[in-house]
Amino acid sequence: MLPTPVLEAYRRRRALRRYLRTLAYEIYDRNRQYALEELEEKLLARRPDLTRRLMNDLLMRSDLLVRELDRQIEALRARHGTQLGELSRELEALRASVDQLRAETLDRARAESPTGGPLD
Repeated sequence: MLPTPVLEAYRRRRALRRYLRTLAYEIYDRNRQYALEELEEKLLARRPDLTRRLMNDLLMRSDLLVRELDRQIEALRARHGTQLGELSRELEALRASVDQLRAETLDRARAESPTGGPLD
């Protein structure tokens, strides 16, 4: 068994090594990513025709996406407009039915009243 101070020093040294190794991998990954971005920038700067084609392709795809979304919105608007029209026709039919029932009820109540006059 090792003395406690020696054991603690060993543990600190291993923890420092793990930390530095992890830090080194993180810095390496960051540098590699920056190098890739710099390479892309240099390539695009040297090839303006490639940049123009990429931008045209991106704009075309965006335009297609906007058109598709517009088409879907119009379909939803038409569907909801039809449903609203159906609901308003149904509401009118229900109102007419309620008015008819109200009139029938009033007529029946007048006929059954002893005076035969208005109940209002």
